[in-house]
Amino acid sequence: MTIDSAKTDDFRPREIWSVHEFARRCRLLKIEESRLKMLHGPFAEMRDLMATRDNSARAW
Repeated sequence: MTIDSAKTDDFRPREIWSVHEFARRCRLLKIEESRLKMLHGPFAEMRDLMATRDNSARAW
């Protein structure tokens, strides 16, 4: 098996965050933190947390 060097450039490590830490840093309300935990569990990828937070901001 060989590794295609063109595809390795696309590789990015996933940035996994604690939902609690994300909520604290973004100054989210407890209810928003709870909703994120219900959706994603205690840990989630940063991109998922950001997307969910952005969508919830539009809903309020």
